Amino acid sequence: MNHTFFKKAGVFALILNMLAVGFPQVSFAGLVGTGTALEMQAKEEDSARIDAFLARDDVRAQLIAMGVDPAAASARVAMLTEAERQQLEQQIDNLPAGGSLLALIGAVFVVLLILELVGVINIFQKI
Repeated sequence: MNHTFFKKAGVFALILNMLAVGFPQVSFAGLVGTGTALEMQAKEEDSARIDAFLARDDVRAQLIAMGVDPAAASARVAMLTEAERQQLEQQIDNLPAGGSLLALIGAVFVVLLILELVGVINIFQKI
């Protein structure tokens, strides 16, 4: 008795599957304008820059020193609105743990140059 029930159920399932194969799959497509594509690319670049900033060792150390879990900070950044993300991305170079390496090298060079001119050190000696 069970054998005939399973056989009928199997045939019924096979028939349903064969009918479902014939139905067309619906997809929606549309044209994406150049402006929209550029905005999407800019958003992805901003997100990548923020994620790279949060992945830096000095930023992670600063977050830990302040008692913030880096994973929690990354999760919070992921929940920001688009306007907040843009504002954060624009200010990322001015943030305390951020900054430009080129600006740091320039500042060190200026300090060394001043110390050389005053006579405290002798870096540029003639041999």
